[in-house]
Amino acid sequence: GLSVAAIVLATINMVGGFVVTDRMLEMFKGKGAREKGAENKSAGDKK
Repeated sequence: GLSVAAIVLATINMVGGFVVTDRMLEMFKGKGAREKGAENKSAGDKK
């Protein structure tokens, strides 16, 4: 009952937080940090 509703709401809250964070990161990347972002991705792949 109530516990199921709590779990569902918590899951939606977590997923929504990840979506908003991803959108913010995309916005910052779009402001001219695309080259730096590409360098960071390649460096992360080497690790």
